[in-house]
Amino acid sequence: MTTKLSLAALAFSVALVPLGAAHSQANDTAQLGTVVVSASKVPKPATSLSQPVTVLSGEDLRARGVTRVSDALREVPGASLVQNGSYGAVTSLFLRGGESRYTKVLIDGVPVNAPGGFFDFSHLTTDNIERIEIVRGPASVLYGADAVSGIVQIFTRQGSGDPRASFGVRAGTYRSLDIDANAAGSTSLRPFSAGAAQHSTDGILPFNNEYRNGTLSSSLTLADGARGDARISARYTAAEFHYPTDFAGQPVDSNSYRTQHRLTVGFNAGRNLNSNIQARFLAGSNDVYDLTEDIAIPFGATVPEHSAFRSRGYRRSAEGRLAFFLPVNATVTIGAAYEREHENSSNGSGAVGAPTVQTDSFDASRHNTAYYSELLGNLTEQFSYTVSARIDDNSDYDRFGTYRLGVNAGLLPAIRLRASLSTAFNAPAFNQLRPTLYTVGSPNLRPERSRSAEIGLVTTVLPERFQVSAGYFTQRFSDLIQYVNGGPPTFKGSYANLTGASSNGYESELRVSPVRNWRGSASYTIVTPRVTKIDPSYQGDAKVGDELIRRPTHSGNVLVAYGRPASASFGASVSFVGKRADIDFAQFPSPRVILPAYMKLDLSTELPLTGLRRAGVGLSLRVENALDKRYEDVLHYAAPGRTILVGARATTLF
Repeated sequence: MTTKLSLAALAFSVALVPLGAAHSQANDTAQLGTVVVSASKVPKPATSLSQPVTVLSGEDLRARGVTRVSDALREVPGASLVQNGSYGAVTSLFLRGGESRYTKVLIDGVPVNAPGGFFDFSHLTTDNIERIEIVRGPASVLYGADAVSGIVQIFTRQGSGDPRASFGVRAGTYRSLDIDANAAGSTSLRPFSAGAAQHSTDGILPFNNEYRNGTLSSSLTLADGARGDARISARYTAAEFHYPTDFAGQPVDSNSYRTQHRLTVGFNAGRNLNSNIQARFLAGSNDVYDLTEDIAIPFGATVPEHSAFRSRGYRRSAEGRLAFFLPVNATVTIGAAYEREHENSSNGSGAVGAPTVQTDSFDASRHNTAYYSELLGNLTEQFSYTVSARIDDNSDYDRFGTYRLGVNAGLLPAIRLRASLSTAFNAPAFNQLRPTLYTVGSPNLRPERSRSAEIGLVTTVLPERFQVSAGYFTQRFSDLIQYVNGGPPTFKGSYANLTGASSNGYESELRVSPVRNWRGSASYTIVTPRVTKIDPSYQGDAKVGDELIRRPTHSGNVLVAYGRPASASFGASVSFVGKRADIDFAQFPSPRVILPAYMKLDLSTELPLTGLRRAGVGLSLRVENALDKRYEDVLHYAAPGRTILVGARATTLF
């Protein structure tokens, strides 16, 4: 399976584009003139949206030496990233206090979440990314299951201007090494981009903590004219992470590791049927192969055994829609989408050196058909509205409907109000619905559901120079799925819809560009995610009023950057993460604890050595956790200390 995925990704990348370097003109933040494509079914200016959107520029992130998408998302209001220790460890996103399975992640429109909604950000890099759009708030009415607290969409660079190639290398603390080669531009054949990167580190622990990540990506514009457009993209990642830690975070295992291979391919095409009607078709495929292996002495045994867990999953999706641009300053979109999910896995064990004997296997599939409509309109120049609805019909659970109502209105010449009311849902995972080695099936599980409302203000005076936004949101989560302990004779557990929760909060954000080449931003979020309801049959330790774990009440970020073409640039980012609850699994029974707050400073600079018209060479320096702050995102799992990375890059036209 690994070989097939590797060859497919390599062949696709080579077939699409020649070698070269990246070039992007994206802005680093969503200014009012920015067109956003993730918050509605047709592109809309940020000024008319009824919910907040943050846009991060891939070029800006790479200029500051940010190579992991998870680190980039730490700059987004309401986003809490939890990394389970060293580089390559499981990394989760909690957006607006929701569960980590409540954020839909897409790469060029292709959903990449596992069935049930979870996505591990540990292997997703910023290589060859044009921009990242983060929509905060429910989006199930647009994207179906998983989009409960928001979405994160990654866009591959399309390429524009003269073709440009670059090669970069960077090395530093923990024997880290980053190498990349990329290309982007527009030729007689069409705009294109391609990238290849290798990232490696020995990790922060004394043994068995290596991490390797190889990423290939490409994009090709097949058509782009008055009659229509078409684009195809692919991204392949192969990663290997070695981890010596047990369930309590202690380094005790010298040979446990896991690998992941992911191939994502997307196709997006539109056709203008006439001046008022546009048709669009999207198709995508996401394949994931995971392997976890270890050699250890099982409980109660005296000799070591080899164990292996293998899993493969895929999502295939297709969507078609028609957009009608009406003469009354309104757009109506109607469409349908189809998706198929599949997952199979197996456990095996045996004596070291002997063939592995399969002890358990799992195989499941399901499909979903959705129908939706969206009305976007402007009653006046100062008042826009959104009305949308969707029905999802799934083979695993009952039909589910969602809706969204939103307005954006000018209150004063320099202030706009945005408000919305939305519903969303999250689908049960395969291993919750069907029997496994350790659980009985729970086929009657209902989807987890959410109802949310928000209201906010945003300034519109000199938006390219100064922008302030602030808002309040309230979210109610119901039918949350919990594990239920089993009884004799098998003691197999099950799952049931047993709890409810809420997450209410405030978000504020400031973005300034006071003088040319300088920019800054600051954000602060207050959120209170808590348990609000418990079913009488619930057997766990949570109580009404308990904080949801690993989500800080207070968090914020400050960024200051300077940069201009062919000149030195620098950036400084300070992230603050407040106190948050966790559980000490090293003890039994496991008590709740409070992790202390921490503040982390990251610094970066670039210095061009040459600035020729057709080529250039530059040096870079990045210092992560510059003050060497000791902290833990997860109890007993230390985070990386001060990390110094020094690099060089050569760029040329071709």
